[in-house]
Amino acid sequence: KSQYNEIVDNLLVNWNITKDLRLRLQMSATIKRENSELYKDPASASYGTGNLAMNGDKSVSSGDSNVIDGTLQLMYNKSIKKHYMNLNLSSNLRSSQYTTEYADYRGFPGGDLTSSNYAAEIINKPSRNDQRSRLLGFLLTGNYAYDNVYFADLTGRLDGSSEFGSNRRWSMFWATGAGINIHNYEVLKNNPVLSTLKFRGSYGLTGKTNFSQYSARNLYQLETGNWFPTGYGVYLSQMGNKDLKWERTYQLDLGFEFGLWRDRVFLKASVYNAKTVDLITDFALPSSTGFTSHKENMGVVRNLGAELDLRVRVYQDKNWMVQAFGNFARNKNTVIEISEAMQAYNKKVEELFKNYNPTTSTNSEYSKPYLKYYEGASMTAIAGMQSLGISPSNGKEIFLKPNGEVTDVWSAEDWVVIGDTAPKGQGSFGITTTFKEWSLFTSFLYHFGGDAYNSTLVNYVENVDLSRDNVDRRVLMDRWQKPGDVTTMKDIRDRNITTGSTSRFIQKDNTLQFSSITLSYDFKPELLRKAHITMCKLSLSANDIFYLSSIRRERGLAYPYSRSFSFTLNLGF
Repeated sequence: KSQYNEIVDNLLVNWNITKDLRLRLQMSATIKRENSELYKDPASASYGTGNLAMNGDKSVSSGDSNVIDGTLQLMYNKSIKKHYMNLNLSSNLRSSQYTTEYADYRGFPGGDLTSSNYAAEIINKPSRNDQRSRLLGFLLTGNYAYDNVYFADLTGRLDGSSEFGSNRRWSMFWATGAGINIHNYEVLKNNPVLSTLKFRGSYGLTGKTNFSQYSARNLYQLETGNWFPTGYGVYLSQMGNKDLKWERTYQLDLGFEFGLWRDRVFLKASVYNAKTVDLITDFALPSSTGFTSHKENMGVVRNLGAELDLRVRVYQDKNWMVQAFGNFARNKNTVIEISEAMQAYNKKVEELFKNYNPTTSTNSEYSKPYLKYYEGASMTAIAGMQSLGISPSNGKEIFLKPNGEVTDVWSAEDWVVIGDTAPKGQGSFGITTTFKEWSLFTSFLYHFGGDAYNSTLVNYVENVDLSRDNVDRRVLMDRWQKPGDVTTMKDIRDRNITTGSTSRFIQKDNTLQFSSITLSYDFKPELLRKAHITMCKLSLSANDIFYLSSIRRERGLAYPYSRSFSFTLNLGF
């Protein structure tokens, strides 16, 4: 059984001090309480024939959460002829607390005696978790527009969060932007062809968190297994960092909007250049400190990208409307500066392969490609040995080392970037059609230009276990068997030896997916009034209609799609 209670209180105050000056206070408080008990009868068939007195289980959990959110705004709006100004000074406060408790009991005398008092023992010790965080921010924004043609804005923000180190909880962020609505020029107003032509640009600094609430603090653990004369012992379980600060991103954004024939054809495009500094990562510590890592600000990454969004109203009359849409996005990220934490991670990856012998190892864990960080490479790069293919003389794989040396010895220390999972482009497109009360919606997804490592081709074809797995003809036909064979896979006699990460199994990942189709019918309101129904809509949907990919879907991979059909009835009274 479970119980759930929620109390929400809201307060809203608006004070029009003058015609142009307004004060707004908005507060909300949310209190949640949840209790849950899960009881398993001692007569349940899930128990064996062991100690009957210890049959029966009960778990009890409870959770409390309190969230207070408030905003105080002072707003000034002024319009003088063709000039419009807006100023907003605000402050926001958010405080949250989450508490959970859990206990597990075992051994009950009967199914009707479910109280925890009847339990023979408590499994382990009851546990409690308490999380608290607070955020305080101050915001100043200003907007100016002239005749709805020229506009500019400026924003400044000061934020403080309890999640950061005690020395670096506060940080200043800002942004500025400007634009021009060329279509609102007097000479272009009411133009029958050009309906929208807008250019805009912005530059600013933003911040974010990407770690758990207490990562910047020292944490202590009670040693509940032993009781000392002074009580429980306490030890340091996590080393905090009082200088941990906000992760910051400087971003330049340029874009335009273009519409023809009352936006019957509408194009929206933007390009951006974002540089993220003070990346929050796990910094490796010497084991002599008693810890292996803690949170630190290190590393610099740049993201360059572009986004396009196109809508075209192909046809429209009294009964018909046909509209097509499509969008495209491209993002390229590059590691500009590798932090010590990233270097330590690279070393750990290399250490994983210390016990790997490319001539005898059979552990399939060594066949996985691991992420490694390289300056100038992507955060999504695939690392491995650069392959020159299979030698026709002996069926061994030939590699190219970073220094240009050719070798047949695989080594994690000679890894290079062999691919990148990030696509060169991705997006969606589709058509929306309506005819009277009928509507049809279709959506396609696509991505292209990225790489994928076909690990299933490695494990289930090249390194297949013939005594355990079913195999296909490639296990015999695509393998090297005798001198002179030109093949894509190594000697069949070495099938049980694990193949390390190699560019030989990098494949281009180009995909087109018919994502969904929905056919709907909206009943006319006049047909529904007699039944006191305000809305009735029937929908038939299908998902993942077909899937085309440049990569063959091998056995063992998660299937790329699972076709599903659904029928939906929406009623309103």
